[in-house]
Amino acid sequence: MRQKKKTIGIIGGMGPEATVYFYWLIIKNTKAKKDQDHIHVLIDSYPQIPPRTDAILGAGPSPLPYLVKAARRLETAGADFLVMPCITAHYYYDRLIKKVKIPVISLVEETRREADRLFPGRAKVGLIASRGTVQSGLFHQVLQKTGKQVITPTAAEQDKVMEAIFGPDGIKAGTTQGKPREIIVATAKKLIRRGASAIIAGCTEVPLVLKPEDISVALLEPMTIAARACIKFAGYELNEEMPEAG
Repeated sequence: MRQKKKTIGIIGGMGPEATVYFYWLIIKNTKAKKDQDHIHVLIDSYPQIPPRTDAILGAGPSPLPYLVKAARRLETAGADFLVMPCITAHYYYDRLIKKVKIPVISLVEETRREADRLFPGRAKVGLIASRGTVQSGLFHQVLQKTGKQVITPTAAEQDKVMEAIFGPDGIKAGTTQGKPREIIVATAKKLIRRGASAIIAGCTEVPLVLKPEDISVALLEPMTIAARACIKFAGYELNEEMPEAG
């Protein structure tokens, strides 16, 4: 019996460019020869969701009510399952899934599965992410269950990562070349020198500047990993000509 095709609902706008990139990944990773072969996708791009890092650090309002509103809009519009192309927002994942009746794909959990596939045993994994994601321990909690040690930038290096992502001329402001890219690539290489066997692009803006060819180890890219998971969950075939995110 053929699997029923599902509609993907994307809780987007965190930020808008990351949302566009995630949708592009779904398109490029879907096996399709014509328009009608692609997946029905609903996107709620909601940039007014409060900053996730600020909330986690106690410096701003919780984004959870906004995430719930977006999720319920997509649910009402016909989405069969949801995904959030914002890793820091996964701090609220456990509370969000209790507010909707449909599944929510986790970028963090899908990345854990990919890390276990590439490194079945113990390994050091470098994490480049927002301060909120780092301090929340999102990746630490899931990866340590299978023997992975997560290493992160020093405090000074993390300050530079935040500047690269959130600064006036950072990635969220649309700058994907020059200084922001140089900071992220340099940070990845420092983590590799400290023993990282792979680098997790732990903020959805990071893969906009950090590419697999920039580093000498595997780049675990949660956006690509989750996009491919969504395609399979929706009942569609993967475009095997696209490289995996490991």
